[in-house]
Amino acid sequence: MNALDYAIRLFKDDPLEVVVLTTYEASTNAFYVKSIDRVLEEGAQDDMDRMIKKMTKEYPGVNFTSKIVKGNAVSVITSMGNSGEYDYIVMGTKGASGLKKVFIGSVAGGVIARTTAAVLVVPTGFTFQSFDKIVYAVGSTNYTDDTVLSPLRKMAEICKAKIDVLHVTDEEAPDLSRQLAPIEDLSPSVTYLTSEDNVSEGLKDYMSKQNAAMLCLVRTKKGFLGKIFNESVTLRQTFDSAVPLLVLHN
Repeated sequence: MNALDYAIRLFKDDPLEVVVLTTYEASTNAFYVKSIDRVLEEGAQDDMDRMIKKMTKEYPGVNFTSKIVKGNAVSVITSMGNSGEYDYIVMGTKGASGLKKVFIGSVAGGVIARTTAAVLVVPTGFTFQSFDKIVYAVGSTNYTDDTVLSPLRKMAEICKAKIDVLHVTDEEAPDLSRQLAPIEDLSPSVTYLTSEDNVSEGLKDYMSKQNAAMLCLVRTKKGFLGKIFNESVTLRQTFDSAVPLLVLHN
């Protein structure tokens, strides 16, 4: 509910269609599956009806539709995201100290690892507030497809936010012209942060000092200096992030 409310407030000034998805999956003996499935589906439908009714009353200008799908949550969400029909997947994540290793098996982590769609992850309890800056942590990878940054561009335009490009580096002022070309007309600022060891901690420290309200990362198969944009570190950053995280895919 928190993630849904955040998304609506974030995009409320644009024509908006929100597809609210819930999945269910019975983990029991095959003999009972049909009856269990019916109970689960009916319960999900009741919850969905109440939610849609509540949100329609609060946000009459938003077009809500709902989907209730039987199946593994990661597989269903990934399939929908990869269909190309949606601009963003919005998910919530609880996050809890000491459970970092468990996160790799979580729904949000699984979706980020498998989808090609932009994923916006909203930490539990994070209340929407208007913001004027998005920190975009960039590596040395040369993006071959300008559409990679399209969701970031759209987010910046919708929120009327500046993009603060943060390059966490162990070299002096590398050439970022190719990486910045798709958003060059938005006049992003560029900051270099030297962090040879704990990249995630360096990022969180920078975000805190800048009082930034959103962090954007691009997930690539080849790492950002072998540290940030490999799968495992990106997922840990998702888990640790105290602010909403926009994850794009190259």
